[in-house]
Amino acid sequence: MTLLQAQSLTVFLPHGEPLFSDVSLTLDRETTALVGRNGSGKSVLAALLSGARQPDEGRVIRHSNIAYLPQLTVQSDLSALSSVAQALGVDGCLQALQRIAAGSCDTADFEAVGDQWDLPAALSRQLAELGLPSDPGQSCTSLSGGELTRLRLWLCFRSDAELLILDEPSNHLDRHGREWLSQQITCFQGGILLISHDQSLLKNADRIVELSHTGLACYGTDFVQYRQQKHHESQLLATRLSKAKQQISAINRQHQRSEEKAQRRAAAGKRDRHTGSQSTLLLDYQKNAAESAASSRKHQQHQQLEHARQQLKLLQEKVDTAKPLSFSTNSANKRSARLLTITELGLHRGQLPAISRTVWYGDKIHLRGSNGTGKSTLLKTLLGDMPVKSGEIHRHGPLCYLEQHFSLFDLQASLIDNLTRLCSAYTAAELRTLAACMGFRRERAGQQMSTLSGGERMRLAMLVVSHQQQEGVLLLDEPDNHLDLDGKSMMAQALSEHKGSFILVSHDQDFVDACGVSQHWDLSR
Repeated sequence: MTLLQAQSLTVFLPHGEPLFSDVSLTLDRETTALVGRNGSGKSVLAALLSGARQPDEGRVIRHSNIAYLPQLTVQSDLSALSSVAQALGVDGCLQALQRIAAGSCDTADFEAVGDQWDLPAALSRQLAELGLPSDPGQSCTSLSGGELTRLRLWLCFRSDAELLILDEPSNHLDRHGREWLSQQITCFQGGILLISHDQSLLKNADRIVELSHTGLACYGTDFVQYRQQKHHESQLLATRLSKAKQQISAINRQHQRSEEKAQRRAAAGKRDRHTGSQSTLLLDYQKNAAESAASSRKHQQHQQLEHARQQLKLLQEKVDTAKPLSFSTNSANKRSARLLTITELGLHRGQLPAISRTVWYGDKIHLRGSNGTGKSTLLKTLLGDMPVKSGEIHRHGPLCYLEQHFSLFDLQASLIDNLTRLCSAYTAAELRTLAACMGFRRERAGQQMSTLSGGERMRLAMLVVSHQQQEGVLLLDEPDNHLDLDGKSMMAQALSEHKGSFILVSHDQDFVDACGVSQHWDLSR
């Protein structure tokens, strides 16, 4: 059964260049994985399919109810969820049960409860299975990133939607959360469009489609097979490009040789005419025949050359024009060997005992623990954005925080304006060079921040926090979220080569290892 049809979708960037064009897709009762580079337009396509955004050209025909989990969550979305119980639609029943327990005999309360007398116990079990706080009255805004993601995913899976559009659903989830998500995807009876760079999650897909500058291409069901096929296609394209260039060179060489022969024949004719060894009539005939043959030959060679150049152009259009990204961290002056001292620190949120630690220059720390233990709360407390419950924090150097929702950016301002504000020690020309190294070249530097994908915002956020004027401690809250495989590799290499200190939160152990982490703070104990 067809659940959705997208026909010839086109979206233009603010400066007029198409983000993608003439994209068509059909979604059925299967799990379709949508992959592609950061900035290729996957999240925009998801918004078009869900109805959250309209295409500049084309149309979407929906034959089913759709539940949509966007990649980026804005504050208004969080506030709209209110409490956990209200988000789940059981707040009225719970309040009625409380009034009945207090002695209410109101018929409306009994009607509100219906046959859900065991709701508190059942809800408690469900929240425990989700790894959420046991209090259903807790505000959604107080949940950790991973807890909130699980809640929003649960709302999608338990809705009446036949088609789920999930944009990077494993972001913020710990290992248990990702296992739970994989199980939910496997058990879901409808269709799923899964946008992800998580290789373990992509194993659940029935098919893989890739969005690139050439449009949508469909691949098999296995992610490893997809990567192998992509590699094979890349090698084949490189071979065809090389042969096309060789053909053009061969035509040019043949043309040069023909010209040289014609010139030698013309010179010989002039000598014969000068010496009188041949009749003028014969020489004129030979000259006319040579000129006619030369004209025909040039026309044929011109056609061959134009055909070869056209073939080369078609092949070059298939090549991904995205240049390799480069990224390095700033080498600011080292101010102090000891950068941070934590003494018997107690937090207002989370489940952590008192913490005592010291961060020295060059320490590369992995902060690990399951969702809800208080990792983000610890980073915000170290920064000073949240109050200390008990204990002390002594900051001997500056701290720079990269958090999960990119609040450091003004989304209504341009990319270059944000960089100018946040990296004031650099000139406009230097910032444009840094932006270009991250893939934002020429007119893209003036693009509005709100139009960038999650992966693009993350790359810029990492550039900002790593190019501050003074050396301090980088507080990195899941910086690998939203990034494609190339982006992750690039960021990991930069952090590995970073001379200063950082405290890193990530649930991707491969990424953590590649960052050159020197010590772990385990918050699960």
